[in-house]
Amino acid sequence: MSTVDTDELRAYLYPILAEVTGLPVKSIGGGLLLDEDLSLDSLKRIELVARVSDTYEFDPDVDTIMELRTVDDVIRLMEEHLRRRGSE
Repeated sequence: MSTVDTDELRAYLYPILAEVTGLPVKSIGGGLLLDEDLSLDSLKRIELVARVSDTYEFDPDVDTIMELRTVDDVIRLMEEHLRRRGSE
């Protein structure tokens, strides 16, 4: 991926979030809180990032993962990673 496409990242991430949380994809949105709205505890967050890393070679440290509050925060972190990777 040479340019970062936010819509493409959402299209990729939302179904994974749906699988991890058991919620329908259409109920996933950027402003949802990972803890309160999606019930993503630390283990589910690690699972989510592990699944994303399979495709995007995305491997943030655990502290960074735990600091994420919303779905949009995850998207922003992925965008930053892809931008850095694209500039190498």
